[in-house]
Amino acid sequence: MSGQPLALEYHGKAQAEGHWRRGQELIDALAYIDPLTPDVKQQVDKLIEEEMRRSTKRPADYVKELPPVPPARFGGHTMLQQEYERVRATQPMPPLDVTRFRLDPPPQNKANDYSAWLAASNNAHAQLEHQLGRIANLELLLRFGANAWRAQVAFDEGLLKQSEATLQGLRKSIDQLNRERKLQQQAAGAELRVLEDQYYSALRKNLEISAACQAIEEEMALLQAKIGRIEKQQQQLGEQQGGQEAQEQQQEGGGGGEEAAAAEGAVANGVEGQQSGEQQSGEQQPGGEEAAADMEQ
Repeated sequence: MSGQPLALEYHGKAQAEGHWRRGQELIDALAYIDPLTPDVKQQVDKLIEEEMRRSTKRPADYVKELPPVPPARFGGHTMLQQEYERVRATQPMPPLDVTRFRLDPPPQNKANDYSAWLAASNNAHAQLEHQLGRIANLELLLRFGANAWRAQVAFDEGLLKQSEATLQGLRKSIDQLNRERKLQQQAAGAELRVLEDQYYSALRKNLEISAACQAIEEEMALLQAKIGRIEKQQQQLGEQQGGQEAQEQQQEGGGGGEEAAAAEGAVANGVEGQQSGEQQSGEQQPGGEEAAADMEQ
């Protein structure tokens, strides 16, 4: 590990240091494991365009959120200060004054003016000194220019090598960071796939359990309906048996009444016979007494 923070780890640090806009969420896509098809890219582009249309912010608003630019320091150079103010005010550059590069005599209306001829003479002397300076620069260039260019080229080559080394180090660190990010995303992708398989497995199990519960509920409903029909049939059979027993009891009750009437008739006949017998014995009693008297005599 190179020690460089990854995107998600760098988010909190950057936000704390003010490098990232506050209140903004960082969305780090898993670019090494998330496939981006053309259809998905088109949908993403449409979402971005729609959000840009609905957004009330303008580019200047995003610039206002950035930290202020430090004030410029010109170190007392009034010309640089004036040029900076001109560029800041978006004013055009003033045209170059080429009159001082021309060697013109005074105009005809000032042919006898001493000050005009003095100004023309001063301009001629300035042009002469300018040409003498150019000649001196050319002689110095012929004498020392080759060595100066060699030294400048050597200095530039040193700067180029230093810049190339810095660039190579940055590219190496970027490659290392991308490699670490790829390995981390691949590991996360494998874990995500395992979790996805577990999720779909649990989902399938839940569907199977739900289907089994539904089947059991349907079977229980059928059994309850069957039990209800059986109880109804048993109730109907019980009612039928009760009706038959009541009819049999009624029939049995009718036969016993006739026997009771016959028995009552027999008892009445017996009573009547007993009373007639007693009467007959009462009528025969005096004769008995006479017989008993005779026997005593």
